[in-house]
Amino acid sequence: MAGKGATQQRNSGRRRGGPTPVPAHPRAHAGRTVALERVLWILIGLSAAVTLVQLFLHARLAATHGSYTSFCHVNSTVNCDAVLMSPYSVLLGVPMAAWGLLSCATLAVLLYRRGRSVGDARARASLAALGLALWNVAVSAYMAGLSTFAIGAFCLLCAAMYLLVTATAVLVWRLVRVDLAPSGRPVLTPQRALGGGGAIVAGVAAIAALHFAARPISGATMTAEDVKARDREFFDWYTTRPTTKDLPPSTHSKGPADAALTIIEFSDFECPACAMAFRDLHELADRHPDLVRIVFHHFPLDSECNPNVTTRMHRLACQAAIAAECAARGGKFWEYHDLLFRAQDKLGREDLVAKAVGLGIPADQFAACLDDPSARARVLADANAGGKLGVKSTPTMVINGRTVEGALERSRYEYVIALERRD
Repeated sequence: MAGKGATQQRNSGRRRGGPTPVPAHPRAHAGRTVALERVLWILIGLSAAVTLVQLFLHARLAATHGSYTSFCHVNSTVNCDAVLMSPYSVLLGVPMAAWGLLSCATLAVLLYRRGRSVGDARARASLAALGLALWNVAVSAYMAGLSTFAIGAFCLLCAAMYLLVTATAVLVWRLVRVDLAPSGRPVLTPQRALGGGGAIVAGVAAIAALHFAARPISGATMTAEDVKARDREFFDWYTTRPTTKDLPPSTHSKGPADAALTIIEFSDFECPACAMAFRDLHELADRHPDLVRIVFHHFPLDSECNPNVTTRMHRLACQAAIAAECAARGGKFWEYHDLLFRAQDKLGREDLVAKAVGLGIPADQFAACLDDPSARARVLADANAGGKLGVKSTPTMVINGRTVEGALERSRYEYVIALERRD
């Protein structure tokens, strides 16, 4: 009885005082996070793969001045090339994709350290990974905004990265919750929210400021010495380009005849790089109406109407070029030219007629012109003129007599104005 009573008293004492909690060793939670860690490694690997593809495409586009067309260029709206060639694709001279790859590597290091640590060290590694993951989400949101509102193109590769980054942040959040659970500490304290959120906002603002600062200054105010100081490589390349005066007559041109800068463009309405060049040249002419003259010549990459090429790379290019000549007969060449480049995915015959009707050209008159041999002859004349100049790809430009294959980066058109301007 005494023993029983003692036992009851001891049990009673335990009930009154409650069981003494035994801290769980962090390794006890390992089983709960194995699946999360595996998925995170997969996401980080996929993110790194996407950024490597972006880096490859960026390098190819830069090397060819935009004349390369990637698999990710679907149409004028879904266009990775336009995003990867935009001025926002580089930060401090380094492609944004390279910064993304660095972020993937850093996140991998933090995840590895977390797996090798216990206790507070493990929690700190998790919190650092969470901070980096949330930073990646913020930068992705910023870049998505630029793509939508500043560039006007949707990048499939970028969208894939945004999804991967978001999924990574969600899983890292869950890891942090597991790691902090034994201590009873919340994941998001007011101090962390204020400090981390403020740092992320300040960081994104700094990126935006750097992007804005990197935008080119006006070629109307720069001097040749300014260009040499800012981009010596381009200065040396451009000023040593051979010049020619054997140029074809200007059938389609806009801008003053005595402009300091005359850009003769051989182009193809189905060519993605030509559409990118169109946007830059359109902006350049609008910004410097007294300094820039644009001259357009057809060079469809289709042997059906261009004997200077051997393949039918762009099978709608000839028909689009003929349609532009028909619009020219109605005094609407440049308006039609702009419509074609802004909707390269709509170059079928019915689409071409609809565009003309929208500009006030009668449908029957325009349809008859599309079948007129004289309209085709105009396209052939332009293509042959390009062949004599050695044009092989589009866009090819002759800038004040200097032949340039591919489009220039937007800032370098400003440099050319500075080098060619007559004060």
